[in-house]
Amino acid sequence: MRISTSMIFDKGAASIQQQSASLMHLGQQVASGKRILTPADDPVGAARVLDLTQAKGINAQYATNQGYANDQLKLVESKLGGVSEILQYARERAVQAGSGTLNAEDRRYIAADMRSQFDALMALANTRDANNEYMFGGYRSQAQPFTGNLAGVSYEGDQGVRTLQVSSSRFMPVSFAGSEVFEGGVVSKDEVGVFNSAGATDKLSASFSPPQLDSANSGKRYEISYDSSLPGYSVVEFRPGNPDPILVARDPDTTNANGDLELNFNGLTVTVNDTSSGGEKYEVIVPSANVFDNFALFIDGLERPGAGGVSANIEFALQSFDAGLESVLKVRAQVGSQMVEVEQLQNIGSDLNIQYATTLSSLQDLDYAEALTDLTMRQTLLQAAQQSFMRVSGLSLFNYLQ
Repeated sequence: MRISTSMIFDKGAASIQQQSASLMHLGQQVASGKRILTPADDPVGAARVLDLTQAKGINAQYATNQGYANDQLKLVESKLGGVSEILQYARERAVQAGSGTLNAEDRRYIAADMRSQFDALMALANTRDANNEYMFGGYRSQAQPFTGNLAGVSYEGDQGVRTLQVSSSRFMPVSFAGSEVFEGGVVSKDEVGVFNSAGATDKLSASFSPPQLDSANSGKRYEISYDSSLPGYSVVEFRPGNPDPILVARDPDTTNANGDLELNFNGLTVTVNDTSSGGEKYEVIVPSANVFDNFALFIDGLERPGAGGVSANIEFALQSFDAGLESVLKVRAQVGSQMVEVEQLQNIGSDLNIQYATTLSSLQDLDYAEALTDLTMRQTLLQAAQQSFMRVSGLSLFNYLQ
């Protein structure tokens, strides 16, 4: 076989280029610490590395969301703790207001204090989070959820609950509708109190259904009185913020078949079996599921006691504040449970991240001992190829002509 000079040069150059490329690739592996730089290095391993890298990235995003969720839940818990403190303080002040050593002026001071607590409660209900969104507005996070004053507070939000995806299958609630927190109580007819001027208590006998009261007739304070100049009994409503009571009913036919006092007004039927003394006054207090309404009724009762006197107002206040505390406690318990769940998910995610890192390391990390040995060998092969090319390229027939 004849070997031309051009073939010698081509083969020599190709050998040097091949050894140089191998040496450069190995150098890149050593510099990066990675065994797989391109899919050609290990097609199967490269595919697994891609899948694991994507899974590791998703897990990292879940970890970020878990951190956001935990921060948001801590903020919610903090605000709910503030609500609980206000309601507990109001309950303590209600007990204090019931003391026989206090006079009307003392109770007005307590009422003034409760007005400040009412404002503080409204501020908590309209709290914004770190994103400048209202925490208790549901999906309507840009609109103030609670508006109004002692004369009446309305909820302008919705029932939506904002969530964050904290795992592949878990969307964690990070907000709560204000109606669940501040209007979460359920008022039944058995919680309505009827008081006479002696402080005695009868229960409301209701002929309406369902047994739960609605917003139209709850959160009210009425006084029933007999006026000798007019036929029958009159019913007036004391509304917080209004200086004068408002007449809501006058019923000339006030006795039932049993001879008991029976009045119908605002969808309620009140039956009182104490009708022995004409001209008696009765106070009817209808609690509300709305904690703001109950606050306002308590303040109004301190400033202008009804026929039931101080004891009626205190009994109502203690019941309503206990109901409000229970409602807030339910939400706080849910928040606490979710915070524990987030912590568990963070621990699981941390373990999973370690597992991903370990598997990726076993797939793509370089064995430096083997790589450095191979690098030395490649350098030797390159030098040999260069020396061989130099010697072969220097051969010529002229060297043998004497």
